[in-house]
Amino acid sequence: MCTYINDIKKTVNALSVISNHRIETDHAIDWLNTKILDSERSHYERLVSEMIHIKTQKNGLNKQSDTEKFPDLYLPLLEKEF
Repeated sequence: MCTYINDIKKTVNALSVISNHRIETDHAIDWLNTKILDSERSHYERLVSEMIHIKTQKNGLNKQSDTEKFPDLYLPLLEKEF
């Protein structure tokens, strides 16, 4: 989270997607009320969890290139209720 807060000080070419969104839309991000969506002990499991959250978000700011290792083939399984 702190990375994104300080990111705004970087040059335009080095900004994160969140900082670009903030500048382009003049959208103030409420950093104090962010939520942790998942917690995993294993680095690999954290990466998979992050890819799942990115793929299933509706109006997200993440680059879809962050999920290159997560095949779209699995998306129907994520949308299915068990």
